[in-house]
Amino acid sequence: MRFNEYGLLDPGDYVMTFDKLRQSILVKGEENSLLPWDAYWRNRLVDNLEFCVRQLWACGIEEIYIDGSFVTDKYQPEDIDGYFVPRNEQEIFDGTLLAKLNQLDPYKCWGWNRHRFDEYGNLQLEMWYRYRVELFPHCTGVYSGITNEEGKNMKFDEFFRKDRDFGIEKGIVKLMKG
Repeated sequence: MRFNEYGLLDPGDYVMTFDKLRQSILVKGEENSLLPWDAYWRNRLVDNLEFCVRQLWACGIEEIYIDGSFVTDKYQPEDIDGYFVPRNEQEIFDGTLLAKLNQLDPYKCWGWNRHRFDEYGNLQLEMWYRYRVELFPHCTGVYSGITNEEGKNMKFDEFFRKDRDFGIEKGIVKLMKG
């Protein structure tokens, strides 16, 4: 794994456990790189991500992907973004999964409505405030709110696999139990 000339991972899914993620360039940075790198902050983000992902795993969700500035050569990413594929989509729409996740989370941070503004005036999820992690469900009828070049609202798997700045495909990380 390495960053390309755009500071992104080449297209594809990079399958990783949390141990492998902590040892990767996404946390430690590239060897011999002249770029400054905040490995301490990135490791804290991974700790928070693991806490949230373990809650998803406890609910039977196995397919989880992460992306965002964390999966780039940015010195200090704001957060980790990602999506998951629920086992049963109906649990998203009837609130069952949300209730299960909030029973597991001590801060009851799960939910996909943005209610609070950050210091830049952007609306954020409660999960972002507590963990600096945003994980969204990828299922029928759920979209990212971002449009593609054809003006169509993108699903999370499409949105996370394309860089908005360069307009090119990019790699993402698929998390696995380890």
